[in-house]
Amino acid sequence: MARPSVSTRAIVFGLALLPITVYWMSVAELKYNSQATALPIFVYPVCVLFLLAVGSLPIRRYWPQAALRSGELLTIYVMLVGATSLGAYGMMQDLFAVIAHPYQYATPENDWQALFFRYIPVYLTPDDPAALDAYYEGGSSLHVSRHLRAWARPALVWGVFACLIVWMMLCVNTLLRRQWIERERLVFPIVQLPLALARSGSFFRSRLLWIGFGMVAAIDLIDGLHVLYPAVPGINVKLYDIGRFFPEKPWSAMGSTRTSLYPFMVGIGFFLPLDLSFSCWVFFVIRQLVKVLSSYVGAQRMPGFPYFHEQSAGAWTGLCLIALWLSRRHLQEAVVSAWRGAREADGPGGPDGPMSYRTAMAGLLAGAGGLMLFCRVAGLSVIHGAVFFGLYFMIAIAVTRVRAEFGAPHGIFNHPLDIMVTTLGTNVIGAQNLTSMSFLFWFNRGYRPHPMPNQLEALKLAQSTRMDARRLVVAMLLATVVSVIAVFWIDLSLIYREGATAGLSSFRLWVGSGAFNNLQRWLSYPRDADALRVGFMSVGVAVISLLYALRLRFLAWPLHPAGYALAVSSAVDYFWFPLFLSWSLKLLVLRLGGAGGYRRAIPFFLALILGDLVAGGLWMIFGVITGRQVYMFFI
Repeated sequence: MARPSVSTRAIVFGLALLPITVYWMSVAELKYNSQATALPIFVYPVCVLFLLAVGSLPIRRYWPQAALRSGELLTIYVMLVGATSLGAYGMMQDLFAVIAHPYQYATPENDWQALFFRYIPVYLTPDDPAALDAYYEGGSSLHVSRHLRAWARPALVWGVFACLIVWMMLCVNTLLRRQWIERERLVFPIVQLPLALARSGSFFRSRLLWIGFGMVAAIDLIDGLHVLYPAVPGINVKLYDIGRFFPEKPWSAMGSTRTSLYPFMVGIGFFLPLDLSFSCWVFFVIRQLVKVLSSYVGAQRMPGFPYFHEQSAGAWTGLCLIALWLSRRHLQEAVVSAWRGAREADGPGGPDGPMSYRTAMAGLLAGAGGLMLFCRVAGLSVIHGAVFFGLYFMIAIAVTRVRAEFGAPHGIFNHPLDIMVTTLGTNVIGAQNLTSMSFLFWFNRGYRPHPMPNQLEALKLAQSTRMDARRLVVAMLLATVVSVIAVFWIDLSLIYREGATAGLSSFRLWVGSGAFNNLQRWLSYPRDADALRVGFMSVGVAVISLLYALRLRFLAWPLHPAGYALAVSSAVDYFWFPLFLSWSLKLLVLRLGGAGGYRRAIPFFLALILGDLVAGGLWMIFGVITGRQVYMFFI
């Protein structure tokens, strides 16, 4: 069988679609608050892949040589996913909210100018007052010489930084790829839909597919019409707060407890192992009951108790350590192979690896050197920079591992600077380092569109379809560079035209406020290391270790460690109920129909994902074209 091609045609086609996708995403999210990039699977690339796959059907029939092959469709999809992860809410959209924020929002009351302006790294920020006024007020253009000069230096520094981070993630993924994809055979639920779409011939002939697609699209159509014309009755499938039924203490301590019926998440959950989906919703319920019990015994009088935020930091650290421990023999082989310079065909990576282990190790070391150079440019000490980025990559590895197993959302909020302040105290870190690291808040605040899990899923797609992984890596790197340029150009053009605060209702002001309000508090009221909170971080590590040990000891143990980490970090607050439904439905299908019934049900559950994303994406296209606020299928 011929190997699906990562062709030049596909790469060129993907590069051409990148600016269009970035523009669609930026307008939908910054102006109309879609928040679609907060999801584990991105709307924009799925919509494009669906349209290309459907459009290829008649071409394949009448002019087969001109039709896009499956490898080409997946190449385009992977490139668009990379662009989306970089320009997303939680990545570069947040960059624009952070780097100019202090100059605009410094007041005599907050005293920011006296507290930390002298520590601001000059290479990272635009500091021209006139350019910043137009940035926030709008009615102007990026293409004014003064504005271009103000942004040239920070755009170059941050652009190189973003490319450097993406490259290092790709090197780490190369070292872990074979262990997680081939040896442990992790589930990778997110890749099921693009794989099915790329093999569109048989996929689109399924009756169950179109039944599921039609059901979900009809709901989105009705709800979309309801937003445009309120007289049309809507069908509410999201964010119903059942906490209102428990107004009395101690039950009121649960706070907002939202149930949603997101079809796309029910579909994703169907592809999870039962213990994984079970763990997600069970640990969420346990977390809410812990709140109730804490209120009942009066423990909530302790500020922050039961310290879920600190437990979350420890839990994700523990997941990283366990993931690396499970991969230790493979990583030893990779290091030996890199040291000996074995050819990829002879080494543990096999002939289909994205790059040799020697290249990955050298690239990782070179990237680390580049990060230390960036630290100097940013006014950050090398030691503190090494700790910061070490913590960041530990969380990145844990998030990537959980995504490969769960396909679950990972909206966690344990950023490295917060962990460092808790464990070291502000005086040890120092005002200069605190200020410099506050400007790094944009890419580690929430991790939801994290590039690293998307890269590993791209390598899984290559392995599943026998694509040329090395050419795919070239396509991904080209997409990274072009995407960074497109995001700066398109987002800044949009901001100067609309105004960050004047016309963009969803400009992420709270991200900038979060970064510098924390900095103000740390500098105004210095803190020592907090032994109690560090203790609860240790509790998080201990719980993860205990759950992992129980899984090893008892084959039928039903609780997965990652479920605890996701629950205490609030990552499944929106999705616990859809995961409960998908767990129940999968259990029912397997009990009644066995493995055969499960295989027959796959098109229907893929349709739940596809219908929600395509219908929601088409509404967003309509909103961008008409300039109207439209229905958002998420939140």
